[in-house]
Amino acid sequence: MLSIAFIAYIVVRVLLNPKLAPATAVEERHGWAKYELLVLYVIPLISIFVVVIGAMSGGIATPTESAALGALATMGLAAVYRVLTVKALVTALKGTVSISAMILFIILGATTFSQILSFSGATDGIVSGIFSHGLSPAMILAGMLLLLIFLGIFVDQVSMMLITLPIFMPVVQRLDIDLVWFGVLYLICMQLGLLLPPHGMLLMTMKGVAPPQVTMAHIFQAVVPYIIMSVLLLLLLIVFPSITTWLPGLIG
Repeated sequence: MLSIAFIAYIVVRVLLNPKLAPATAVEERHGWAKYELLVLYVIPLISIFVVVIGAMSGGIATPTESAALGALATMGLAAVYRVLTVKALVTALKGTVSISAMILFIILGATTFSQILSFSGATDGIVSGIFSHGLSPAMILAGMLLLLIFLGIFVDQVSMMLITLPIFMPVVQRLDIDLVWFGVLYLICMQLGLLLPPHGMLLMTMKGVAPPQVTMAHIFQAVVPYIIMSVLLLLLLIVFPSITTWLPGLIG
């Protein structure tokens, strides 16, 4: 629903103001040349996703094993394109090690935090403290969602999950909230936090790939409609939980 809303907004804005997406000259191609780029670049890229997702969906490999298969498929394509050199492989390995190490340290810190909460009994104390104030289930749910949105401005998604879920899940279970419904609300709040100024991580990513003439003020202004659409969808799912649960209900 959110994807459709984003696409519809972009299409409507462009129809109302075609200058936002000016037409570009398209090279006329015939015969093999018409499909050359698709065959040489698009289909091989899609094949990597097919290998990874297919291995997981078919029960052939675990997610970790599927990631390894994807890496092997990528190396195979690189060899076919004759760009698999020792220098390129070393560069890729260095980048992988640095990023993986950073992520593992984040997970280590967040896991340690959650374990300390569990062993010290702080989780039970926090949960009891929340319910001792006589708050309604709607107020408790709203507080959890607002906290997720706030954390999303500063913290990555993995850390958010490891920090909040040890506290949130006992609360959700005591309130007898549908886990699928809460999970969808949780994910939307995480995505929403990444969009919020001034430190939303997606905004920083956009600034990193945008042309120099695009300022942070431009990005802040451009993201407002997407924030509004995300909030509206979040409110819609809160008011009508059946929108979230009907498909899992059919599968179950």
